[in-house]
Amino acid sequence: MPPKFSRQTDEKVISPPWAESQPRTSPCEAHCPAGNPIQTVSTLIEANTLEQALACLRSRNPFPGITGRVCNHPCENRCNRASHDQAVAIQDLERFIADRADMIRVVKPRKKAASGKTVAIIGSGPAGLTCAYFSAILGHKVTIFEEGPVLGGTPRLAIPGYRLPKSVVDREVGLVLELGVQARINTSVGRDVDFQSILDSFDACVIAVGAWKEKAIRLPFSNMAIPGITFLRRVNEGWRGPVGGRVVVAGGGGVAFDCAFTAKQLGAQEVHVVCVENAGNMCASAADVKTARTQGIEVHNSRIISMLKPEEGRSATVELTAISSFIFDEKGSLSVDYNAMEKETITADTLISAIGAISDFNFMEGDSRFRFSPKGTIEVNPESFATPVQKVFAAGDAVTGPSTVAGAVGSGRRTAVALDRYLRGLKSASTEKIKIEASGEIVTEEGPDPVSPHIVAYEEILNVEFHEKKERQVASKDEVETGFEMDAASKEARRCFHCGHCTSCGSCVSDCPLYVLSMTPKGPEVAHFDECWHCGCCRIACPSGAVLYEFPLNMLV
Repeated sequence: MPPKFSRQTDEKVISPPWAESQPRTSPCEAHCPAGNPIQTVSTLIEANTLEQALACLRSRNPFPGITGRVCNHPCENRCNRASHDQAVAIQDLERFIADRADMIRVVKPRKKAASGKTVAIIGSGPAGLTCAYFSAILGHKVTIFEEGPVLGGTPRLAIPGYRLPKSVVDREVGLVLELGVQARINTSVGRDVDFQSILDSFDACVIAVGAWKEKAIRLPFSNMAIPGITFLRRVNEGWRGPVGGRVVVAGGGGVAFDCAFTAKQLGAQEVHVVCVENAGNMCASAADVKTARTQGIEVHNSRIISMLKPEEGRSATVELTAISSFIFDEKGSLSVDYNAMEKETITADTLISAIGAISDFNFMEGDSRFRFSPKGTIEVNPESFATPVQKVFAAGDAVTGPSTVAGAVGSGRRTAVALDRYLRGLKSASTEKIKIEASGEIVTEEGPDPVSPHIVAYEEILNVEFHEKKERQVASKDEVETGFEMDAASKEARRCFHCGHCTSCGSCVSDCPLYVLSMTPKGPEVAHFDECWHCGCCRIACPSGAVLYEFPLNMLV
């Protein structure tokens, strides 16, 4: 068979994640938890069509302004360009689009005709809101039950404002409410409304409660410690200390470092972060660890708080003991091997515990129909996201345990698609394709069987010299500024290799020794099918690894 070309699509596809025209793809898209169409977005930025780029992003992720700021960007960590010079600044490009596109000119999805079905969603974090967004688009009437005073979950209540302005969260949450989604805030399921009454009143229910129940330090006087998420939530609600001159934070993840940075902003002169991980295996991002060093925050690696002793006033003596190794069992409980010869003490004015959180399922207590993992997450069918209880689904941290905002967004969208199929009486593994037309109309059509595309590695890009080495553009991280300017964003978008997707550069056509290929408005095509020698020149010439062959070959030699 002559060569085939894996092509980039400009369709705005909600589901499935991969188009039939894309048997190959890039590591960045394959590892984006939210499922962002990264390469298409880069192309649209290059063309200065920001409104189309934003509409394309929102077909998969309704919160690019949020994820463009707080995602841990595993896409960049996998970017093939990092082996050439530097990874593409994918997260900064996402933020740029969300902030700079003209919202008035962005074509919004037009909801499908009302299905007559009702959906209850418990929790308004990224998973719950994403599920609500896509469920509403697909024609269902959605009601959110939120225990807190505002919608948004962790982005609104726990992530510090210096990292994520609340105006950004409110702007993107507003897009969900514009679809007619109803929200009942300050409503705790199990206290203000009975869970069974929700099941009786709605055609389907999605449990998306997040992970807010914080783990406590297992030591005497542990009540002296302020839970980390509680601390951040208080600050987001307006509390401004004091925290004293010296603050100790237990934990090594993103919440712990957010607490540390916030304590600094509240006037702490010394901040100590105590974590069991060694310096090379931190749960927090490398950027957070670097920022901590810049701010003079001391990180105590391979240490655990082994004793707490109250002192006069609010202060406490915190004993740290070195550990040689640690392990979490299947229930998430920590076991450590101490090195008792290495100890130190710190006097803390404020102690913050950010050692983890789990979901709170008290409203389901005693209901034996549900199944839970040893770590306390709710178990669902991996294809349908359905629980064992009829018409009850679950999404986000309630299923995975504490994860990322982007991961919750991806979970929420997939759950909404599976939920829609359930409400329409279809099998969960349906091969339907759901896309948003240029007019905003939602179109559902029968699609091919789902594909698992080949992920193109850097070594497979044989004509990598095609890409001139270019320095990565640096965006401002100051929220007073606007991130990338248009020129910088366009330059950065042009750095994308478009791994696995044909860019119509014409290199394969130029290098074909028998002129088998020709360039068309759709890109290179095989013009003389029976003349191909399968010499491989097209594949060698391709600067994005988009050329593939199907076997057996029909060789004419």
